[in-house]
Formats: sequence, C-alpha cells, structure tokens
Amino acid sequence: MSDEQKRVKPDAGDDLANEADYTETTGRKSGTRASDHHFAGAYSHGIDSKGRMIIPANFRTALGDHFVVALTPDFKHIALYPEEEWLNRQDKLQKLADLDARVQRLIEMFNKYSYLDSETDAQGRLLLPQKMRAKYLDNCREVEVSGGGSYIRVLKKETDDTEDVSFRQDYPDPLAFLAEVQRGAGK
Repeated sequence: MSDEQKRVKPDAGDDLANEADYTETTGRKSGTRASDHHFAGAYSHGIDSKGRMIIPANFRTALGDHFVVALTPDFKHIALYPEEEWLNRQDKLQKLADLDARVQRLIEMFNKYSYLDSETDAQGRLLLPQKMRAKYLDNCREVEVSGGGSYIRVLKKETDDTEDVSFRQDYPDPLAFLAEVQRGAGK
C-alpha cells in the first residue's frame, strides 16, 4: 500500500455510531470516511454439524489471524471484528458509560457475547460459539456472511431475505431518496 493510501485512525472523541475512520487519500473525495478494515459483499454459507462456518477468503486477511466473535452494534446479530476494531468499540462504549451509567449494561451484554482470540482452522472455518448459534441463529444451517463496513455480519439466511424485502419496501427508489437528502443538506 502506498503512503497515499495509508489510513489514519479517528480521533478518540468520535462517536460510537461512526463506523469508519478518516483516510488521507484513497481516491475518494476529501472528507469521506473509510475503515482500516473494510468488509463488503455478501456470501451464503452453511454451518456444519459441528457448528463451523467458512469465512469467505476475501474477508480473512483483513480480519486477521486472531479476531473477536461478538454482537453487531445493534445487538441483533453475530459480528466478527478485527481485534483492533473490537477494542475501539469497547473504548467508545466506555467513554459513553462515563457520561451515562446506563451504558454500562450495554458493555456487560457486549462483553457477555464477545469471544476473544477467535481464529479459523486451516480450511478457513470458524467454530461459532454454541451459545451464540442457539440465541442469534436459532441453530440454523444456512447463514448470510456479509460486510458491515468495519466488521463482518453473520445472520440467518431467512433474516437476510427479510432485510432485503424490507429495504426494497422502505427505499423503493434509492436515488430519489439520496437526492432528497442532498436537497435537505443544502438548506
């Protein structure tokens, strides 16, 4: 990677909802955001009888040799985080807990479903924790593994299908919606 493409970490004051880090130059317009680890794309995979799923090959390098299996930011699905990204989320949550003690409960739940030092086997398979398979995947056999920007999402195939239908209903004309947002930003 050239010096022009190196990424810069966000300021410690960035809010939790902020998914991406600033970049110097990556061919994007100035001021756009990008993550140190950017995951995009969607893949359907099965979960074998032992609870293992394949992590798509193009996700493995950015994920790293050791990573964290945890919850998505909305606490609804399984997520795979590069260790650094998971630590950043912990730090951001702790800063919010310093402002509002109720956030501590979110931290406890996030930690309850965080499995540190996770790794794949030689075939790129991850053994998903049984508790997470039962609670967040209903022990299903087919999952959607998709990029969530700075993390990887793992959800039931049926849930993914429902999200796709819901998206098409909520945004029947995405370009018209974006034009509306742009007009609103110009006010």
